[in-house]
Parts: sequence; structure tokens; C-alpha cells
Amino acid sequence: MIIEKINQYLQSQIKQYPCHTNRASEIGHPCERYLVFNRTRWREKEMHDVSLEYIFREGREQERSVLRLMNDAGFDVVEQQRPFEWKDYQITGSIDGKVLIDGEALPLEIKSCAPWIWDKINTLDDLLHAKYDHLRKYPAQLTIYMLCDNKDKAIFIFKNKSTGHLKELLVRLDLNYAEGLIQKVERVNLAIAEKRTPPPIEWGDTCERCGYRAICLNECVRPELEMIVDQEMEEMILGWFEFKKDHEKWLEYDEYRKEKFRNIKKLVCGDFLITGKKIGDNGWKTVYTKL
Repeated sequence: MIIEKINQYLQSQIKQYPCHTNRASEIGHPCERYLVFNRTRWREKEMHDVSLEYIFREGREQERSVLRLMNDAGFDVVEQQRPFEWKDYQITGSIDGKVLIDGEALPLEIKSCAPWIWDKINTLDDLLHAKYDHLRKYPAQLTIYMLCDNKDKAIFIFKNKSTGHLKELLVRLDLNYAEGLIQKVERVNLAIAEKRTPPPIEWGDTCERCGYRAICLNECVRPELEMIVDQEMEEMILGWFEFKKDHEKWLEYDEYRKEKFRNIKKLVCGDFLITGKKIGDNGWKTVYTKL
């Protein structure tokens, strides 16, 4: 009864807001089509669910916790959540704060993460070449803040959600990387001014998690795909979803599915997009997307 009411409340808080600028937190996203859609087709973006809303809220709580701890330890953090705008490139954002170190106010970003991710983040390259898009966006976000504030260094603090442990990462301004970000923003701005849409990236994990995937599937990806009619294959996909809560039946479907779909890289069967890729030496990962 309590949780149901909380979930209903969280659901009511999930809203779509207009976006008419390039958000600093999104500039590191690998797909320029996504960045254009954020400003031109934001109404069509699939809303996130309650589970993700919990994660977002927890992240904000973790940030406040770290700021309190820094204050208790004697650090001065100023300009918390200060908004900014870089009109020349139509960029906006808000910084977590600036921490005073040896008389200099350095841009500060606080991120919380799962323990297995926290363990792997030790250098900037660990973020730049991370598996997940949201991690790769972090360096871009902090770089934009450094450019806007005319700083040559900034600080990340990462919090382990499980243990509460913290680690810091000093980031120095990389002008070549920064120039690449600005060039990306210029391309996005030009595409919007010319009312055109950049081409899609190759379909993969980024697309599977994207709130605009339905647009790309219908407008550009689906017409290029091989389409087959295979009732057995379609029923197997449906069964795989249906029996996820019945572990024994699901295992039966899963074993057969692994062989049936091995080596299928991309095709449409019924109402599903099937994409696959090799994992390690002998593994194969298959993903199903409802069209």
C-alpha cells in the first residue's frame, strides 16, 4: 500500500520539458541525431519509467550527501547548481559547484555509481572509453564547464553507492578534446538551423537504450533491414518475454533461443528487431526490440 502510493507519486513526477539549447550534460552523447532530436522532437521522446526515476532521485540525494560531508570536512563549495549559458554555441547547463582549493575555485561534479563501476574509474581514459554512454558523457560535461569558466582543471568526485566510499579525479583541460566537442555542437546547431536531421549511428546498445529509438526504427533503420516471416522464431521471442518470471520455463526457452539466434546480426521478425553481436571468444549477445 505504501510503496504503491509512492510509485504513483513518482510516476506523476515524470514529465517531458522543452529543450531549446545544447545541454552540457548531453554533449558527450555519441549520436548527433539524438542531440538534434533533443531540441526539435523532444515531445516524441519515450518517457523513462519509475525504476529510472528512483535512480535519478537517488543520484541527487547522493550528491547532497557528498556536499554535506565536504562541508563537514572543512571544504568550501560555492556556486552550487549555478546555471550558465554560452550563447555563441547555444549551450546551457548548471554546475554542481566549485570547490576552493589553494585559493582557486575549481569546477566540481559529483557522481554516484554502482560498486563495480566505481572500482573501474581511476583515470580520465576510464571514462572516455567506458562501456556505457552516460559515463562517456561525464568528461564532456566537465570540459564544457572548464571552458565556460576559463579554468584549466576541474574535479570529479565519485561515490560508491554500496559502501559510501569516495574517490576524486583531477581533470586537466584537453584542448584537442574540447575542440572536438565544440565542432560537434556547431554541427548540431547547423543541422537545426537548416532543418535537417543527421544520419543515424550504427544500431547498437546506444540505440536500444535511446528514448528516440522508435523514430529511427520507423524512419531509417527498419527500411534497410532484412525482414523475415518465421512464426517459430516470433513465438520463441514472445515466449522468452512471457516466461521471464517462470525461471524453469524461461531457461528452456533461453537455451533453445541461444542456438536459434546465434550469428544473427540484424533483422526484423514480426514485431521485433533482432540485433546480435559477438561477446568474447565464443559468446553471443542477442537483443530484441519491440517495434
